[in-house]
Order: sequence, then structure tokens, then C-alpha cells
Amino acid sequence: MKWNEIREKYPNKFVLLKALKSHVNGNKKIVDEVALVKIIQNPKEANEILIRSKGDTFVFHTSKDELSLTIVQNHVYRGINNYENSI
Repeated sequence: MKWNEIREKYPNKFVLLKALKSHVNGNKKIVDEVALVKIIQNPKEANEILIRSKGDTFVFHTSKDELSLTIVQNHVYRGINNYENSI
């Protein structure tokens, strides 16, 4: 299903989606096709579901024009643990 179809059917709603087709442009993941998993009525519930979301499943609000996610890369640094040295 395309994002504009979901926006038309469910205006001003939080929705739980699964990305089916996407591409990366710089630091953005642009989602081209999605499967609608659930319509979420309560913003608090939407936040709780978002926190538990994994992989290609995520919560989004239909007020947004573009369905894109910012890619955040966590860098892992290896080195000396400062806490151990202060004991």
C-alpha cells in the first residue's frame, strides 16, 4: 500500500506500519510501500508501541506528507574504561 492511500483513508491517526519496499537517500530511509498493521487511537499507546518496535515495523502519524525515517548510526568505541581507572 502507498503512503498517500493510508493518509487518505486514515487522516490524523497514528498507524503501525511494516515497510515492504524502501530505499536510502543520504541519511534518510524513504519508505515506498507499507503494510498497515494497526490503527492506533491513543497517542500514549502509539508511543509505547513505537518504543517496542523493531526492524521494519514502526509507528507514524498520517499528518506527515512524506514517509521517511532518519538513519542514526551508533558508533562503538573500544578503549579504556575510565570508571575502572578511578577506583
